[in-house]
Amino acid sequence: MNRTRRNWLSQTRRLTIAVAAIGLIGASSGCGFKLRRGYDMAFKTIQLTGFVGTSPMAAELARALEASGVSVVDSTLAATQAASASSVPSSHIVFEALLDKRDMVVSTTTAYGQIRDMTARNTLRFQIKRGDGSILVPAADLALAREMTYNEKDALAKQDELAALHTAMQSDIVNQLLRRLAAIRPDQLITPVEAPVPSVVHAPSAPDAAASR
Repeated sequence: MNRTRRNWLSQTRRLTIAVAAIGLIGASSGCGFKLRRGYDMAFKTIQLTGFVGTSPMAAELARALEASGVSVVDSTLAATQAASASSVPSSHIVFEALLDKRDMVVSTTTAYGQIRDMTARNTLRFQIKRGDGSILVPAADLALAREMTYNEKDALAKQDELAALHTAMQSDIVNQLLRRLAAIRPDQLITPVEAPVPSVVHAPSAPDAAASR
């Protein structure tokens, strides 16, 4: 068997395997299996506030929310206009970033004061409000840290590694946020109405009761 025929047979086998894999995916889809495309959210619009204009965290979170069918709007007014309503719809929430920070700290050094290990950290503190400004989810923190070795001779490569760690932690935080947002129920979007305080009727004192007789 010459080399040309062996190459042709190899390509044919790969093509056959690829076709079979596509057929298997199609069959699985027919059985109800489908790839996850996002989360089912109880709200329809969301405003992201508190982030700096170039926040990569806000950008990734916005993309993930839009992939889940949620419209990211610039303001509560925009949400009202989008819903063609006269008041803020209950399907609108506000995600407020109280702290969006990524940094690094030196973990260990050598006896000569050279950096040996560093810790990359991503921190997000946030709270979630209903469209009317009432608190839906109180302030909470999501923080991740990853260790990395450091070598001054490979400083440029270590910068790339640090950026990759921050990006990976950011994606992890966004996924955790999506799960928390997906856990919000439709009834939680409605502002709870405080029950009226019953008026207290004081019974007459003993002298007053005697005088009434």
